[in-house]
Amino acid sequence: MQSQPLVTALINTYNYARFLPFAINSVLNQTYKNIEIIVVDDGSTDHTPEVLQHYGDRIRTVRTTNGGQAHAFNVGIPLARGELLMLLDADDAWLPTKVERMVEFAAERPNAAMLYHRFQNIDAKGKEIGVPQPMALTDGDYRRKYMRSGGSWWSPITSVLAFRPEHIRRALPIPTYAHREGADTVLTDFCAVTAEIAALPETLALRRLHGTNLYANGRDDRTYRSREIRESDVRRVEWRMFSLRQVLTRAGTAFDIKLDHNEWRITNLYWLGRAPLYKTLWASLRCPEHSLRDRWQRFKWVMHNKRMYRER
Repeated sequence: MQSQPLVTALINTYNYARFLPFAINSVLNQTYKNIEIIVVDDGSTDHTPEVLQHYGDRIRTVRTTNGGQAHAFNVGIPLARGELLMLLDADDAWLPTKVERMVEFAAERPNAAMLYHRFQNIDAKGKEIGVPQPMALTDGDYRRKYMRSGGSWWSPITSVLAFRPEHIRRALPIPTYAHREGADTVLTDFCAVTAEIAALPETLALRRLHGTNLYANGRDDRTYRSREIRESDVRRVEWRMFSLRQVLTRAGTAFDIKLDHNEWRITNLYWLGRAPLYKTLWASLRCPEHSLRDRWQRFKWVMHNKRMYRER
C-alpha cells in the first residue's frame, strides 16, 4: 500500500437530507485528504438532491431507484477506486482522524480484508449516550469460531467498516429482497468466514440515534425491546445466514451452519417463549467473543430480562 493511498468513502442515503451534510462534512474535514467521496442516493423523496448539488465536484453522486441498502452497496462498491473502501451511513459521522488512523492500521495489518473500530452513540442533538461500542472486539482469524457458534458475534455497524475492495467485491451482488437495511451484516459475515479481521480499539465514529433510524429505531434500549422487534431480530439472523449461503455458494465456498447455535437468535426465541432454557444456556456459554466469565454474566442478563417478557 502506498504511503498516501486513495481511500473511497461510500455514503448510502435514503431520505436523510437533514443529516446528510454532517456525514459529508465529516469526510471533507478529515486530517487525511486523499479521499474520493461517493454518495448513493437510493431514490430519496425529500430534498436530498438539493443537498448533494451544493457540494458540486467535491463528491460523486449516483441516484438510483429505491431498492434498499443492499441495492445501494451493489451500485456503489463497484465504483470505488480507492485501495481502501470505508462505509458511512448518512445519519452518522466520522471523527477527524478516522481515515488517517485506519490507513495506518491497514498498513500494519496487510492480511486483513476487513478492518473496523469502535463508535460512540449520540442522540439527535449530538449528546453522547453511554460508552463506546462494541465492548467486545473480534480480531484475527474468526472463521472456525464463527461456524462453531452459528455465526455469533457483534457484527460491526456500517460506519466503522473498512474493506479491501478486491476482497469485498467477491460478495457482490448482495441479495436485495431481505436487506433493505442491515446489508452491512452480509459484508461483515462474508469477511468473517473468508478472511482475517482486524479491530482497532479506538473510537473514530459517531452513530446518531434519532428515533427514525432504519435499523436502530426500537433497538436503542439494550434491555427491553418489543416482541415485534425480537421477532424481527430472529428473522434477521435467519435471513443473514440464508443470504450468506447464497453469496458463498456463488463464490465456490461451502457453508453449512447450525442456526440453533446462534446465541442472539436463541436468546430472542427464549424471551419469546419459543426456545428451552438449556438451549439458551448452551448458546450463551459457547459464544466465542466473550470470556467464560462474561458468558456466564451474559446468561444471567438473559435470565433477568426474561421476567420482563412474562410481565408484558
